[in-house]
Amino acid sequence: MPARSLVLLAASLLTGCLAALVLYVQDSDLVLLSEHLNHPFALGLPACALMVLGALELRWRWVRAAVIILGGLGASAALFAGSIALALTATKEVGFVAGPAPYSVRLQQSAAGLGPDTVMRLSVLRDGGLLTREWELGCFNGDDPDDGFDSVKWTGPSSVEIRVVDGRTFPVALDPASGRPRTTASLNC
Repeated sequence: MPARSLVLLAASLLTGCLAALVLYVQDSDLVLLSEHLNHPFALGLPACALMVLGALELRWRWVRAAVIILGGLGASAALFAGSIALALTATKEVGFVAGPAPYSVRLQQSAAGLGPDTVMRLSVLRDGGLLTREWELGCFNGDDPDDGFDSVKWTGPSSVEIRVVDGRTFPVALDPASGRPRTTASLNC
């Protein structure tokens, strides 16, 4: 087997392992991991492409054909599943509410399933460059007009108040040392 094929197959294996590893670090509170490296389907496509390129120089035709077919099927499955996942989980940045340094509240809006309702997700960010952390603060589903998200404001150095459309408020205290919310607020999520 040529050295080029071995290198390509090894690179394919490493990329595939990275794609699988990403599935296990989804719940990380590090923004670098959860946003920038959380793309298992996008990493699966290069893994399959590298596998096909590495198989082109194999000696046995039946092994070459089998690897190319498996790589093509894997790439097709990753592309299909990735597009479905993207359509169902796409979020839109709505804005940020600055808080006492180094904290801010992040607002994200997404569709609630296949219906017309929207879900507003709030999270608190502790800025630290590459070590920026993010924790869930609240989730509000707009299926009931009174339960829809209205506003959020900082009420102190380690406390946030979330208001819904009907005027109810949800105070959330943050741990002064880490910035992690001690509780979260949620309506219909």
